Amino acid sequence: MWKLWILVIGGLALLPFSALADTGDIAKAVLSLTDVINISVTGSPSLEITQAEDIAGYAGGLLSFTGDITVTVLALTNYQVYGAYFSDVDESTFGNEDQLLALDDASHYLPYNSTLERLNPTGGFDVPSGFDFSTALLTLFSGINNLGKPTPGDTATYTLMLNPGNLGDRKAGETINFTIVFVVEDSSTI
Repeated sequence: MWKLWILVIGGLALLPFSALADTGDIAKAVLSLTDVINISVTGSPSLEITQAEDIAGYAGGLLSFTGDITVTVLALTNYQVYGAYFSDVDESTFGNEDQLLALDDASHYLPYNSTLERLNPTGGFDVPSGFDFSTALLTLFSGINNLGKPTPGDTATYTLMLNPGNLGDRKAGETINFTIVFVVEDSSTI
């Protein structure tokens, strides 16, 4: 009988200490989401009005700029994209500044918004307190977290259109620079 007890005690002594010890542990990781949306806009549309070929056919129609505008949004959240424009010309000289530039057709006129001139788009806009996207800008499209898609992101391509009837009183040789602004908002916090 003594031999049996000695064998059992001897067998326990041969087991590694880790098999008898508590070996559980944890690790903690923190994910900080500083930004959850990225928007990129490409394109440089241009349009030249010349008297002989163009002016006679412009009454009541929209003119297409050459070169489309492409907007791509990469998002980890629900989002909403808005658009508006401003120019280097005093908007009071236009016939109707809110019916001058359109995206694709007359149902998508971009509003003129002089507030956008004062915003700094470098590294994202610092939007003033009380700025209402839905009334100050045109709602364009929305989406959800899109990074898990086979091709990440959502893309929309627009043709910029001009209503020449709302250009106002212009001079020959004049150049007007339009800045079209696209703003994306994290709509999951709204």
